[in-house]
Amino acid sequence: MTRHAILLVDDEKNVLSALERSLRKEPYTLLTAGGAQEGLTLLSAREVSVVVSDYNMPGMNGLAFLKQVKAEYPHILGIMLTGQAELDIAVQAINEAGVYKFIQKPWNDADLKITLRRTLEWLDLASERDRLLQKVRSRDAILSELEKQHPGITRVERDADGCLRFDD
Repeated sequence: MTRHAILLVDDEKNVLSALERSLRKEPYTLLTAGGAQEGLTLLSAREVSVVVSDYNMPGMNGLAFLKQVKAEYPHILGIMLTGQAELDIAVQAINEAGVYKFIQKPWNDADLKITLRRTLEWLDLASERDRLLQKVRSRDAILSELEKQHPGITRVERDADGCLRFDD
């Protein structure tokens, strides 16, 4: 299984330290950025699975940052960390930035860990689904080519009981 990298973005150093402390024993590689621009720089240099971003940051807020992340790195899931529980921000973040989950400040460490585990499980399952779909498409292409070369080769005949029928 892949060791996932999680990028934590917040302009408050004490918040980043608290997040790191909460997650230090988890099986992830943790990266931190003190703002959106630093986060974008890290993303351009490193493979990341999940971005946890504060909403209220100077320069570029978390919504604008996660929108840009989604546009440039559609495979990355975004989680918004916010002290503001406003419905319009949540709706905008989901609709415009594809935010996967919200975590309210102050967060509960256990809830944070569970949220990240579930997020990464979802990513792993989606990756496995995509791998299997690709395998099925590849097999379908092979069968299609065989059918062109040998018409009827992929046709299966069954008797009244549902058993396969083979002609001698």
